[in-house]
Amino acid sequence: MTPEEVIENLRLHLATLYKAGLALRLIDAFGNAGSVLGADIGKLLAVEGMSPGVKKRLRCGKTKTQAEEEWRKCVSEGIRILIHPASSWPTALRSLPEMPLVLFSKGELEPGDSKALGIVGSRRPTPYSRTQADRFASDLAGMGATIVSGLARGIDTRAHISALESGGRTLAVLGSGLGRIYPRENRTLAERILGDGAGAVLSEFPFSMGPRTFHFPQRNRLISGLSTTLLVIEAGRKSGSLITARWALEQGKNIFVLPSRVDDEHNRGGLHLLRDGAGAAISPRDLLLELEIAQPPRQRGKKNEPAPRPFPGELGGPLEALFKEEDGWHPDALSARLGVPCGPLLAALGRLEMDGYILKTPSGFYRIS
Repeated sequence: MTPEEVIENLRLHLATLYKAGLALRLIDAFGNAGSVLGADIGKLLAVEGMSPGVKKRLRCGKTKTQAEEEWRKCVSEGIRILIHPASSWPTALRSLPEMPLVLFSKGELEPGDSKALGIVGSRRPTPYSRTQADRFASDLAGMGATIVSGLARGIDTRAHISALESGGRTLAVLGSGLGRIYPRENRTLAERILGDGAGAVLSEFPFSMGPRTFHFPQRNRLISGLSTTLLVIEAGRKSGSLITARWALEQGKNIFVLPSRVDDEHNRGGLHLLRDGAGAAISPRDLLLELEIAQPPRQRGKKNEPAPRPFPGELGGPLEALFKEEDGWHPDALSARLGVPCGPLLAALGRLEMDGYILKTPSGFYRIS
């Protein structure tokens, strides 16, 4: 494709950015981006989803200038412009509705990314959910699955990091442009994904566009679309993860949920998904068949993984055994199980909390850190 043709596609993409699927419907109707840009106004308005506002942006000189600037920025920054349905376009997105015409990519997509697990969840996860995100992402990435998530705080961050530390691959889909990594503290993580050659960072938004609230529900369709299966680690009643789950259902993807206590408000949305028919993921191996990984191709050791630290102190061993049995404990229950008075027990728990072994929740329970 010539630079002029790329810029024509960028013009069409920018003009229809917030009209999911419209650019592809216009291409279907007129053949290519150049023909869309030169089409009769009446015929343009006859296409489903077309509006006078989009028509105006298609013919606007400002949109053309923005497309030219975007093309130059991508060339200078080493960003790949993926245009539907070229060979570089992600295979997983080819047959799905409501897809964009253009994706911007740093890093390489590989054929093995077709076996992809989307992992989403809370931006403020509980220690239990954080631990399980690490477990599922690490084990499945080590078995050959690509982990897809949104580079957000919390579960997304844990999923990307654990995939990298297992020696696996991960794809991060942004709700902002590639020049405006959000959240800012995850810029280093994005650089690590690219520096390790272990995946790609993707966006449909122009390079310098910042995050906007309505971008994230839109980008969620790409997270689910790139995934073979979606795993919801933790989702509250109004979690954005539920939006990703709805997209996954519309796209015909299977959804799994990490079970939690039925009185756990942090995962109320996830429990509702289970009630409505989502699968329960108890072990990473529960997802091997969904990902078409019959057996791990090879076990890749985690990079720089420290040996587990044993709990110190006289009560350390008994407490560690109980925390392996159950992630969360109230001091009264621990006192009863161990037959230890509350005073010495609370002192031991306080030392373990200060040393980073456990965390105390607002409700007074202690959980593994």
